[in-house]
Amino acid sequence: MSNVRGLVCRSCQRHWSEQEFQLACPTCRQPLEVAYDLEALKRVLGRGWPSASAGSILHQWRESLPIDRPELVDRVTLGEAQTPLIRSTRLGPRLDLSDLRFKIEMGLGSASLKDRGTSLCALKALELGYDTLCVASSGNNASSVAAYAAKAGLRAAVFIQRDASPAKMLKMLAYGAKVVRVDGDMMTASRLLAQLLLRHRWLNCGGPNPYRLTAKRLVAYEITAQMGGTFPDAVLFPCGGSAGLVAAYMGYGELLVMGMIPRIPRLIGVQLAACDPVTRAFEEGRDEVTPVAKRPSFSDALMNNSPYWGAAALRASRETGGIFLSVTDDEVAVMIRTLSSQEGLFVEPAGAVAVAGLPKLIAEGRIGRLDRVVCTLTGHGLNAPKAAFPSIELPDVVEPTPAAVQAYLAAA
Repeated sequence: MSNVRGLVCRSCQRHWSEQEFQLACPTCRQPLEVAYDLEALKRVLGRGWPSASAGSILHQWRESLPIDRPELVDRVTLGEAQTPLIRSTRLGPRLDLSDLRFKIEMGLGSASLKDRGTSLCALKALELGYDTLCVASSGNNASSVAAYAAKAGLRAAVFIQRDASPAKMLKMLAYGAKVVRVDGDMMTASRLLAQLLLRHRWLNCGGPNPYRLTAKRLVAYEITAQMGGTFPDAVLFPCGGSAGLVAAYMGYGELLVMGMIPRIPRLIGVQLAACDPVTRAFEEGRDEVTPVAKRPSFSDALMNNSPYWGAAALRASRETGGIFLSVTDDEVAVMIRTLSSQEGLFVEPAGAVAVAGLPKLIAEGRIGRLDRVVCTLTGHGLNAPKAAFPSIELPDVVEPTPAAVQAYLAAA
């Protein structure tokens, strides 16, 4: 815990102790972040990257996280281990990329990247004396909060948009959460939760929660460790609320200050064309992100037309030489089928969005053949199993004889 200096306002830099936890600075209303003693952290990392066999990233990166009571980790962990970083064997060569890798975030306990942030939020809830976790979510974050609340023995109140995936809703209900399915979109659910937070002492695990982002920043640490202390030229993120890209920028920024990398990779945000407020701000040269009218999409995730971290993600992308771009539903559906059949990776629409942006970036010369590229795959295909396969037919029933099987295989 000696490496953590408490909480600091991202705007006015006023410091707060963790016992004074709040989501926003009372002076300027800007979000807080966890402040670290980077010299002490550098000494810790200078001893070598922590072992990935620790069983939980909360154990593995304990000295790089604000954990006061490590004995509570086993009360909350769902085995959220370091996620794989694997090389593409077929898609990369097809796109003429010499080094394309996938950061597979979908293999965590609730089948999405959200477990990174939620695991630490659940731990801090126990440390700080909260008894209820809450979140407004398009689905994955709500499922994650429900799962970790169940493990930690906490209550969960999750607010979801009307059109959340049935598969995700089933998970929330199975975990025992109180599911508030709001008659409206993500923005409506977020406004409703904000009103109720004025009446209840619940720990909000979404939006500006500083513990969520400081845990998610470890993806930058992990990629660096998995690449032997080097770094990619570009990292692509699917962006809805845009917290993932902002968190990676925080992590890479710390590694840069500590002298562990010479520069930050280009951070590239990819949005669905049906809801792309950050892309529009990027293309129009604006510093602020304004809400957009949503268009119909086959994805329930990433459809956030007023992203909390949109402006911060916009700055992070520009400052690293990155870009924001949008992809269509059709492009995403094709990439889901491609990743499944050529790489053995079944992802939901939000999980395929980053990879779907690659062909455009290559065509525009923004990604070159020799660039080392990492794409984050953020959610498992079973979260929305029919999204890219709406009319799939089940196989015919075959007689249990070798001759019948031979005939069936020959016909196929």
